[in-house]
Formats: sequence, C-alpha cells, structure tokens
Amino acid sequence: MTQKLPKFLTEKGDIAKFLLCVTILSFVFSLIYRPNISIKGLESTTYPHFYFLAMLIGVGIILLTASRMLFYKLNKKENYTLNDVYIWAILEIIIITLVLSFISLQTTVPHTRPYLTGILPKTFLSVLSLLAIPNVICYLYFSLKEKNTQIIEMETKRGLKKKNELNKDTINFYDEKGVFRLSIRLEDLLFIQSADNYVFINYLNNKQEQIKFTLRNTLKSMEENFHETNLIRCHRFYIVNLQKVRVLKKEKEGLVLELDTPQSTEIPVSKTYMQNIAEKFGNS
Repeated sequence: MTQKLPKFLTEKGDIAKFLLCVTILSFVFSLIYRPNISIKGLESTTYPHFYFLAMLIGVGIILLTASRMLFYKLNKKENYTLNDVYIWAILEIIIITLVLSFISLQTTVPHTRPYLTGILPKTFLSVLSLLAIPNVICYLYFSLKEKNTQIIEMETKRGLKKKNELNKDTINFYDEKGVFRLSIRLEDLLFIQSADNYVFINYLNNKQEQIKFTLRNTLKSMEENFHETNLIRCHRFYIVNLQKVRVLKKEKEGLVLELDTPQSTEIPVSKTYMQNIAEKFGNS
C-alpha cells in the first residue's frame, strides 16, 4: 500500500508554512554558523559577506519555492510516493547548488578561485548547511505535528462513528477540528466534492433546489464514516450517494454517473473505482 504524503508537501497552505519555516531557520543558521561554515571562499568582492550570504539564501528559497509549487501541481496528476519526494529533494539540492555556484562565480574576481574544485564544492556545503538541514528540521517538526493531528482526528472519528450509528438515515458533517457543522438526511444528499483543504457538500433542500455547503475538511477523513451507507468514493475528488444515481453510462473519458437532480448533474468515475462502482450500482 502506497504511503500517503504529508499535507505540508501536498496542500498549498501547509506548503507555504513549511517554506516559511525553512526560510526563518536558514537565516538563523546563517547568523549562528556564519564564521564556521564553508562559505569563506564565497565572499563577493562586490558585496559584504552578510549581504552576499543573504542574497544566496534568498535565491535558494525562491528556487525551493518554485520547486515545491511545481511538485504540488505535478503531484495532482502523478500521485507521487515518499521515494519520489526523496529523489525530488536531491534534485533540488543539485539544481540550487548549480545556480548559486554560477552566481558566486559571476560575483567573484575572475580566475582567483577555480570553479570545480573551489566554488562548486563550497557552494554545495553551503546549500547543505543553510537549506538542506533546515529542510530536514522543518520536515521532522511538521511530520510530528501532523501525526498528533491524525491521532486527535482518529479519536474524533470514533465518536462520530458512534453518533452516525445511532441514526443511519441522517449524516452529520464535522470540520477538520471535529466541530459539528451540518446534518443532512441521506435521501437528500447528492454528492461531496473536494478542493484542496475544503469539501463541497451538495444536497437538495425542501424545495428540491440543489444547495452547496462548504466545509473545511478532506474526503479521506470523511470517507471512513460512510462505510455502512450508500455514500461511495467514485473519484479522487468525489463521493457520490448511489441512491441518487439515475444512470451509469460509458463515455470516451470513461464511466459517468448521472444523478437524479433538476440539473441532471454528471459525476466522473476514475479507473480506480470503476469496478467497485459498477458492482455497487448493480446491487443497489
């Protein structure tokens, strides 16, 4: 089973917090270890040591931010694993080292320091000291924080499961902190759609009008409470109420669920869930 990537690598808000942590630690490290780390051979003849060092860190953070944003977009399509993250991190260090060593070469008196045996290895050590180590520290901190959050969520889910078992005709929805936000009769619930850290709960009101309720949570955490209901995962971004499915049809893009709504809403079915959806729909 593929291990799920932590939120600080896959969700925008958490990525921003992680990068802020790395940035702060990088500058703290530069102030504490500046006299000792292998950066003495990198002083610019144009800029004072501190400003030159700050410039290198700033460029490194910009490159790191661009890299994480690219990873965020690609991960939505590719579903990377932790091994992919490690390879990506190594490539980040290599690319940042090459860019910063080039900047250092351009701002140093020509021919005074050889590139391959002087500037490049010293830049590599500097990147490790000022970017890689803060990255590791922030990674460990956010990992521990996320695990603590998961433990709290597990305890909350146990309580929610008991509540749902008391009334299977009604679905209660809670936000990521376990705070009650919405209760809907199962027969009125259409589907749930996700977008980053939010889910959109679509249901019918008393006038049979389709309503969308926004909730800060994830499909993954909510899905575990729907085991004994007709709510089923059909796509990475969708959970659908099979009671509301009128037609299951095959199109060029794959299977599509047509819901019994005034707007004839269509929900896509990804390959991962096709067989399960077909079986469940046939038995419903």
